Formats: sequence, structure tokens, C-alpha cells
Amino acid sequence: MSTKPRMAVVGTSHWHHKFYRETLARDAEVVAYSDPSRAKIDEVHEFYGDTGHLDWHDLLDDELKLDGVMILARHDQMKEVALAFIDKGVPIILEKPGGLNADEVGEIRAAAEAKSVPIGVAFIQRAGHTKKQLDALGAIDYATFLFHSGPPERYINQSPWALEHKHAGGGAFINLAVHYIDLFLDATGATTLTVQAQAQYRLSSAYDVEDRLTALLTTPEGVSAVVECGYAFPSSPEIRYLSYSARGENGYLEISGTGDIKVTTTTGESTTVNENVDSGPLTTIFIESAVAGVRSGFDGLAGIADLHRTMQIVDAAYASAKTGRAVTVKIS
Repeated sequence: MSTKPRMAVVGTSHWHHKFYRETLARDAEVVAYSDPSRAKIDEVHEFYGDTGHLDWHDLLDDELKLDGVMILARHDQMKEVALAFIDKGVPIILEKPGGLNADEVGEIRAAAEAKSVPIGVAFIQRAGHTKKQLDALGAIDYATFLFHSGPPERYINQSPWALEHKHAGGGAFINLAVHYIDLFLDATGATTLTVQAQAQYRLSSAYDVEDRLTALLTTPEGVSAVVECGYAFPSSPEIRYLSYSARGENGYLEISGTGDIKVTTTTGESTTVNENVDSGPLTTIFIESAVAGVRSGFDGLAGIADLHRTMQIVDAAYASAKTGRAVTVKIS
């Protein structure tokens, strides 16, 4: 008898699924998976076998005896799917952003907390060098997170719905910035933030989601971060551009896309190491931890409350970009 957790996967066509499928197939017994596209089900047959379904509702069958489910559904379906599995008491591994907006994620949070259903959230940057280095800085004064992935068209073949506002809830910011907002909230413990944002649609005029959004996040004490995410990087083997920096009580941090991590202490001494700062390896670290923790409450991973707090800032950034005015959020 297998001791691996019995898992289901909703949404095998999601662009992140390719980062998870090998680990899921190795570490879990995937007893059912779903996608509305037969072609996308066929693509992962070699990993999961003949347990594919076109309708995710089939995965709610009690006979499957699930230990957990991974939800990678379209953003506008995430709430419905999550609530259905919460009602069944099934622990959830949830891809961000968990819904179209903070209200939807808040509903998931309330339902999960009411039924004590654990949810592990794919905030993969928590497993990487950026968080470790931020933690080592101590109390931070300010930070900058710049991250640009490939152009909008990269989603067409795998998840075209990601370029439609009604299905995705937004573009580059809801997709990418959640990781850095989470890091900033974790580093500062902020419960109130003022958000001033500006968006750009120049590269994605054929779609109705932004291809770049820059947000200034500021605490009442004046600690701030600039978070800019976009789809501005060209199609290229290099895939993306990133640059992170932060000033803390223990020094100044610089991280480049080439993997150089430079720390300059308050006494002016600098050290540089080179590490893999690509997000790709972090997906494997996350899913290994999530599958291992599916029966024990996902200890050590971000949870639904963390995602809900982050999404409140995402909503504020979109509201600010739309109106041109700053938005202050009391984070709950």
C-alpha cells in the first residue's frame, strides 16, 4: 500500500503546472486531475496516467479519498473550486493569486478558517535567497523589487485567459507582484499601507490587462518599497529581468539577475556571492514541501491569511492606478 498522499490536481494547463508535475508524480499518488482542454490533459498523461477529467467537479468524488488537492484553476474559478474542496474538508495547495481580488480570497480564508482546512500558498520567493538576505538585514528602511518576465504573448499557447481581465483579474501585477508584496509585509509586519501606483498597457494593447505596474508602498512610519512588475522583457533565452535592493539596520543589499548578491555592511565592508536567483528552482522546493506537508497542515509555508493580506495591497494598487490617487489600506 502506498504511503504517498492521495492528490488531485485542478488545472493542468496553467503555465506553472509544468514546474510542479514531475514532483507531484514522484511524491504523490495523483488519483485524479482535470482541465477543460482534452489536449492539455493528454499533455500530462505521461505523468499522471489515465485519471484525467474535463470537469473538475469529478474530483470531488468521495471515493477518491483525497489527502489534498492542488488548485491551478483560472483566477475567476479559483474561489468556486477552493470553496468546494473546503466543504469536503480537503487540504489545498493553492497557486496565487487565489481569486480575482481580495474579496474572493477573503471568502476562501473565512471558509477555510471556519472548517479548519489548511491551505498552503505558492509564495515561492519565501524559499529563496531574496528572503534569506532580507531577513539578515534586520529592520528595513526601504526596498525595491523590479521584475519583468517575457512578453504577454508567452501566455497564448498555454493559458490565454491570463490576458483577459474578466478571467485573470489583472495582468503583470496580480501575476508577479504578489511575491514581493508578501516579502515586504513579512519583513515589516505592516498592518497599514499607503499605495500609489501607475500602470501601462503599451505592450498589451491587443488585450485588456496591464503589461507593467509600478507601486510605491509606504507604512505610517515611512518605511517604503517600490514594486514594479511587467511583461516588458522580450522573448529570449534569458527569460526575464530582475533587480532587487534594500536598506536595513545591518547594511545594504543588492541582487542582480545574474545572481550576484552583494551586501555592504553599515561599516562599509562589501561581500559578493553568486547564487541561482531564478524562480524556477523555487517551484520545486515549494511543491516538495507542500506535498510533504499536505497531511500535517503545511507547517512553514505561507497560508491563506498571507495571501489575503497581499491581495488587499494588489487591489489598492489597481485602484490607485485607475484613479491616480493614493489608497490607504488597513490590512486585515
